Amino acid sequence: MTKKVIAIVLILGSLFSSLYSQAGQLDHLVPPPVLLGDKVRLEARTLNNQIPLDNVALFYRMEGEFNYHSAAMKKEGLIFLYEMPTTGLHPGNMEYYFAYQDARGDVRYLPHSNPEKQPFRLQILPARPETSALGKEKIDILVLSPQSEVLTSPDELVLAFSIPLDIENPEKLRYKLVISGVDVTKLITRDGHLISFAPPTIRSGLHNAELSIYNAVGKLLGKKDFSFRVSTKPSGKKGFNSSANVFLDNRLQNINKQNDNFFRAGLRWKGSYKKFDFLANALVSSEEALSRQPVNRYTAQIRYNFSSRYNLYLKAGDITANYDPLSFWGKRVRGFGAGLNTKYFSLDYSAGQSYRAVEGKAIGDSITQYGTYKQQFTAIRPQLSFGKYVSWSLNLVNSKELPGSIKYGTNPKEALAMGSGIQLNLDNSRIVIKGNFQASIKNEDAQGEIDFDTLAAHYDLSEADTRQAKKFIDIMESLGFLTLSQGLAPIPSLAMQFEAQLRYYQQTLRALYKKIDPEFTTPGNPYLLKDIQGLFISDNIRLLDNQVFLNLYYNAYQNNLSDKDTRTDNAEMGGSISYYPLSRLPSLTLSYGNQSRLNGLAKDNVDPDSTHFLLEDNRTQRIGLSSSYNFDLPGLRNTLTFSASKYTRNDAVYPANRSSFLLFNAGLRNRFSFPLTTRLNYANSNSGFGEADLENASEIQKYYLSVDYLFRRVIGNSDLKPYLQLTFQKITNTLSGVKKKYNRNNYTSGFYLTNAKFGNLSLRYDYIDYGTLYNIKDSVFSARYEVNF
Repeated sequence: MTKKVIAIVLILGSLFSSLYSQAGQLDHLVPPPVLLGDKVRLEARTLNNQIPLDNVALFYRMEGEFNYHSAAMKKEGLIFLYEMPTTGLHPGNMEYYFAYQDARGDVRYLPHSNPEKQPFRLQILPARPETSALGKEKIDILVLSPQSEVLTSPDELVLAFSIPLDIENPEKLRYKLVISGVDVTKLITRDGHLISFAPPTIRSGLHNAELSIYNAVGKLLGKKDFSFRVSTKPSGKKGFNSSANVFLDNRLQNINKQNDNFFRAGLRWKGSYKKFDFLANALVSSEEALSRQPVNRYTAQIRYNFSSRYNLYLKAGDITANYDPLSFWGKRVRGFGAGLNTKYFSLDYSAGQSYRAVEGKAIGDSITQYGTYKQQFTAIRPQLSFGKYVSWSLNLVNSKELPGSIKYGTNPKEALAMGSGIQLNLDNSRIVIKGNFQASIKNEDAQGEIDFDTLAAHYDLSEADTRQAKKFIDIMESLGFLTLSQGLAPIPSLAMQFEAQLRYYQQTLRALYKKIDPEFTTPGNPYLLKDIQGLFISDNIRLLDNQVFLNLYYNAYQNNLSDKDTRTDNAEMGGSISYYPLSRLPSLTLSYGNQSRLNGLAKDNVDPDSTHFLLEDNRTQRIGLSSSYNFDLPGLRNTLTFSASKYTRNDAVYPANRSSFLLFNAGLRNRFSFPLTTRLNYANSNSGFGEADLENASEIQKYYLSVDYLFRRVIGNSDLKPYLQLTFQKITNTLSGVKKKYNRNNYTSGFYLTNAKFGNLSLRYDYIDYGTLYNIKDSVFSARYEVNF
């Protein structure tokens, strides 16, 4: 009976994460469904300001995809946030979770249990382009510079384009710029309706350029082809260009009856002179303290460009790099780096401090809090390229905690990851094949020394394995990467990932196989989820002149590999079909998903009341329907959205784990002929957990209203946009027939003041009332000023 009670608690925690969850030191409230192409604000709140967190990251993917994408989250007071553009996604469920490191560098997740398998889910609703230039077949693109008949100096060349002013939110569009066959999209600058590109270097002579504009679902809306000529001699002018952005943030808040004030300021500067590019970033915060990992960040970079694609660079300060997820992926290092990119050879080197020393605390002989060792970090990656078709790379990533950096700490650790990657691009990138193989060795206690034969005997290595391992360890020890001590594991752990992508006949077929050992450790990606192997397949198909989008997926994999009894077989299949009619009819999306989990304990019919509590034999089904409809009334443009989802879980081992979840959502957005926008949303969720006689039921009704108005050319030729947002929640929990009701409300107001010359000012005030249940009333006042020059 006790195990059944525990099971109910666990399943409640995992399934309630669809609306609200907390783990470790963060909590999160899933936002309401969002229209495809709109931005969504994802927030994670710190529960305890006394425990500092570091490197908070968001991991997200569309349901059915096999890889999560990552994004660093911005900190504003006790809130970590990321404003995600949904352009480039597709209708359906976006799955996501949060990862972060505590003061000791230990990795934690939200949701805390199986975040990759039980993530939060946000509905992305289908949306037709607005009734404006976005809905037309063609957008007229105006070329501002260079003029087609004017010979331009290479150090004065700037490509500038303007798109129609009647297009609202041009940042939601997707752009592609190709110059003489080279895709330079990543280097363009977008500022409202202006698109520009200043090449660091370019050859003389005639060039052809092509700018393409797409909507959120990938439909071509406009295209401009033109030619220009570049002279053989520079203009003789200084040729120095620069731009900068400065911002100031202040946040005053009262959270859980605790007053805090946070201040941040930042500078982003970039410049260029002939073939040189310069970059400098600085961020300072009132949260910087020697008792935690650095919050302030400083970065500087200088780059010499051989061409628009090939360069030589130096960087210093807080740096990072992205080799691949199995080796080095977004880890922040305070140090320096250097790199070279050429047609046939590339090299990146990064070295520095990934953690600074933070002393622990002790009372007498008792350690009350362990500290963080200073950690040295090194990463190097050489790469050979054979034209544009084949690239092959090697990598080494190493971290060493320095025992003498603090007095009160746990065992100092070391880790080394080495491997290789290859990529093939064939038939104009219609066929892309990637392979990545990595091996890692870790040392859980790098103090003292030990004889290798003693270590080999401890791991019961054969004579041949002992010889091979000793040669390798001797080399790594002589290079300073590893220490021969009692915590060293001489046999490497492995990770591999192979991926193929085919783009033919208006479809994109992807297949991936990966296997990551439980003990695999890479210092460059502390968030890597391990103990998994399997096959992941997805296919995105476009039909009927891009009116129908079909997304299918099938995943078969195992996790809990470290224990043969609890090794779990997972099977997932599902998909979605979206219809975007060319006529003025509602768009429609249907989605379905089915997941099953079965492990060896359940196969062997182990008694659920035994000491084992990891039996898995359950199935979860998800079905969803969503639609959006754009319709116009005199002086009014409207978007009506609707969605309904049902989740059902059945458990053959623990009947108390059965659950059901039903979510209904409806919304209306109104845009008037004058610059007034209103949004109204209603959501209702009903959930039930456990067997019928012990069911725990919950109902949440949520009402959301927002209003904003744009005053143009006021207060010194500025634009002023005040807004008001109201959220009301009615919550009813029922357990054994006893109901408990309470409200949770949020009131938000503020404004944006924007001026092209003097910058942007925003003020926002939030008041959160948790009702009589908690008797807590939080308030947050934030101000931000930002200027470009």
